[in-house]
Amino acid sequence: MKKSINLTRMFFLVFFSSLLLVSCGTEEDASDELLELTISQSSVPRGTPVSFQVSSSIAGDVTSQAVFHVNGTPISGNTFTPTVANESNEVYATFNGNTTATKTFASVETTPSEYTQKVLIEDYTGTWCGWCPRMMTIIQYFTNYSENIIPVAIHTPGTPVDPWLYEHAIQMMSSSYYDTGGAPAGQINRIHKIDQDKDATPCPNNFSFFQNQIDPYLNQNALLGLSIDSSLSGNSLSMNVKVGFASSDISNAKLIVYLIEDGLTYNQYNYFSGSTTVSCDPNFNYANMPHPIPNHPQEHILLKTYTDIYGDDIPQNQISQGTVWNWEQTFSLPANVTNANNLHIVAFVVGNGNEIKTRAALNVQRAKVGTFQDFD
Repeated sequence: MKKSINLTRMFFLVFFSSLLLVSCGTEEDASDELLELTISQSSVPRGTPVSFQVSSSIAGDVTSQAVFHVNGTPISGNTFTPTVANESNEVYATFNGNTTATKTFASVETTPSEYTQKVLIEDYTGTWCGWCPRMMTIIQYFTNYSENIIPVAIHTPGTPVDPWLYEHAIQMMSSSYYDTGGAPAGQINRIHKIDQDKDATPCPNNFSFFQNQIDPYLNQNALLGLSIDSSLSGNSLSMNVKVGFASSDISNAKLIVYLIEDGLTYNQYNYFSGSTTVSCDPNFNYANMPHPIPNHPQEHILLKTYTDIYGDDIPQNQISQGTVWNWEQTFSLPANVTNANNLHIVAFVVGNGNEIKTRAALNVQRAKVGTFQDFD
């Protein structure tokens, strides 16, 4: 009897030992899996893609199955393009319930050796203004001529009330500031007047006259450049504007940031209607159009200024050749937005003047809301 019990004990001992050997010898515990994260570069210029790989101690290369997280946010795939400068972007990956150690890479600011000179044109206008189609034509001349001309329409007070009346228009038009003399009026880089030649040719018919007015401002060495990055979440608009300096010889520099909307229409007063005494450009012949012109296109309308209208100060100690100054803010969209898909940001820097009316725009940049426009 005793011998039978001992044999039974031996049987079970051998049986369980064999089970243990089979279990340990044929399958590794998932908790023992080790993951190794590799980053393609330790430092990249902002706007340059960086890629990641993950290897498993059990399954080998699992990059295509892993989920990568950059600065706490999961990304699609294994490539990431940083849009901002950051000395320590944090990256980790997850696979099969395990997480890699966190590693970092730097995204560094780079600026061109020189910047493209662009020109700001501000058109003081109004849907009520019967002579304003004149400036609309001139603005169209300019934008057809060069993609480096950036227009903004500032709608002014009149009767009937303009639907896009800009809140600071009267102040800006006054003799204490830009002294526009009413509407229509065009200002180059904020302070230089466009000669509309309204006495000789009320309705524009020759672009060469206006080309001679704009060329000197395009053919300059740019003292600075701008980049614009923005995102829209619901009604919340986040903006990051950077100013890169190509010169240290800039004083009283101030940043102005506009929100503008394109693609709008409204009845436009037209005092050229029915005229036989003026010679108009046949491509913009307002004499053959009614008064008012129904549903006339209204473009690049200034809705809101997110800085002081005359500019937020750029600290003088931040202005040096090769340096970059950053302005980053989040605001709500104004109530007068019609279609958020047609919104743009226009940012420009004025400077080198001792008072508001002598500070010209030194350079300007434009970007669609929700997109990134780099230095150029």
